[in-house]
Amino acid sequence: MWHMRRKFNKEQKLIVLLGALVLIGFLAGPAAGSYYLRLLSLTLIYLVLTTGLNIVAGYAGQVSLGQAGLYAVGAYTGGILGANLGLSFWLCLPAAMAVAGICGFIVGIPTLRVSGLYLALVTIGFGVIVEKVLVEWAALTGGPGGISVPFIEIGGQPLSESQVYYLLLAICLLVLWLANNLMKSPIGRAFSAIRDNETAAGCMGINIMGYKLMAFVLSAVLAGLAGCLYTFLSSYISPDTFTFNLSVFFLLTIIIGGQGTIAGPIIGTLLLTILPEYLQALEQYRLIVYGLLLIVVVIGLPYGISGAIIRKFPKLTDVEKPREIAIDPIADRHQNKENATLLVLENVTKRFGGLNAIQDMSLAVKKGSVHSLIGPNGAGKSTMINIITGVYKPNEGRVLFNGQEINNIKPYKIALAGISRTFQSVQVFGKISVLENIMVGRHGQYHSNLFDFTFKSGRGRREEKVARQRAWALLRMVGLEDRAGEFADSLSAGQQRLLEIARALAMEPDLLLLDEPAAGLNEVEIRNLAQIIEEIKSRGITILLIEHHIDFVMNISDAITVLNFGKKLAEGTPLEIQGNQEVIEAYLGKDEVVEVC
Repeated sequence: MWHMRRKFNKEQKLIVLLGALVLIGFLAGPAAGSYYLRLLSLTLIYLVLTTGLNIVAGYAGQVSLGQAGLYAVGAYTGGILGANLGLSFWLCLPAAMAVAGICGFIVGIPTLRVSGLYLALVTIGFGVIVEKVLVEWAALTGGPGGISVPFIEIGGQPLSESQVYYLLLAICLLVLWLANNLMKSPIGRAFSAIRDNETAAGCMGINIMGYKLMAFVLSAVLAGLAGCLYTFLSSYISPDTFTFNLSVFFLLTIIIGGQGTIAGPIIGTLLLTILPEYLQALEQYRLIVYGLLLIVVVIGLPYGISGAIIRKFPKLTDVEKPREIAIDPIADRHQNKENATLLVLENVTKRFGGLNAIQDMSLAVKKGSVHSLIGPNGAGKSTMINIITGVYKPNEGRVLFNGQEINNIKPYKIALAGISRTFQSVQVFGKISVLENIMVGRHGQYHSNLFDFTFKSGRGRREEKVARQRAWALLRMVGLEDRAGEFADSLSAGQQRLLEIARALAMEPDLLLLDEPAAGLNEVEIRNLAQIIEEIKSRGITILLIEHHIDFVMNISDAITVLNFGKKLAEGTPLEIQGNQEVIEAYLGKDEVVEVC
């Protein structure tokens, strides 16, 4: 039976505290006068937008400086429909969200093929284009003079300032709740995995481009929502509201508050929207104050204010630690018991410029076996792994898995087909917890959709429970159960390698590719690794192993292929390889043979 102790993690405690303070202040807002009521209402609108920006920039790691443009799209969609067609606020709101989402989708398809500074530049260009269109297309937008819209009405009666404020508060709290649900789901973990390491995320079965685009569209939808809310709050909009400086302001709020945390936009928006009103004497120096604040935060608090608070405590306790684990950590993959071939490479060649990293390589890996690749550094072993998993495309030859050619398939599709891997250089997702790393490996096992995770449907909760149970079982198997709630980048190199193995097993693969799993492990850890590999093999999972610990390889392998300068030097059983004179001269050496024998 699955027993759990319910705990709040440090971020959830922070959110609860902030939520209580925000609610107390906001609920008391109407008593503060018209000016401050409008300021608080504007803060709520900005919080909706920065929550969306946090999805794409904070969680998915895609820096966007065009958020003011999407904000303007939502604002003018609502304004034009309200002023020119006479539609009510309640019809303008979903329309604004839809139009902004469509714009985000159209812009995101070409834009997200670049990253880093190039992505920032492209999104800046989008924002500039929107701003110019608003000015020049006067027949539709009213040009520099802007447009006026009616107030929000219910039953034909306009809402008072206080009623509008409470409406905005309800919408903002709903957005925060839905965003928190989504970011704590497999979709949120996929965003974080892409942010931390795109290559590893793709090899976990995550569609990199698809999830980047999803994050961009979700961010655009919330920007459109915020824009429409602003239009009907102000009852007037003009192009000079939606400048590039506003995009910088939005990005600044999540950097200072803390990217990739739900609390980050709350802290940043409150700090940068309300605090300046109490520093009116410094109004002419506002940009200087913002710049100094950014410098201080980036240097002193690189994870932002909320990130610094969370990082201060090693244990995140975002885990419901079980008292008893009844589930098997490794899924049984004994589909075929006959001695069939699972993986075949036929005359594969991979060139980098004029260098043949792999040349005319043929290989057959039998189901249920441990097949090892050995050879000196630079022999092409890791290149073979990258070819098999789709990270590299071969120049010549074919790769077949379960009889199907996988040469030109993207890495995430190969992963979903049943191939998982570890990496020569450890590739964990460092900014999420150890437990969440393993749950990322379960990504391809989910059948729930965006709706299920956003609104916490029964199907989504059931699948999440199974994934969490499996992750805990795998953590116990590799001895990391007590580190479940810690950030993965806090583990030692050896522990990160064990975490990689557990994450790969969470994918329930037919073929497991282990790239130097014993590197950095001590003798005790290597013996434990050997036991884990034997357990994996007993469950019908085929293993292709790259390793330099020769005694370890000889004791655990069913077949060994030796590579040298990108070519196959020899192949056979461990005993045959130990007696092969070419292998001895090129790689093993006489002393190594004597020790192994």
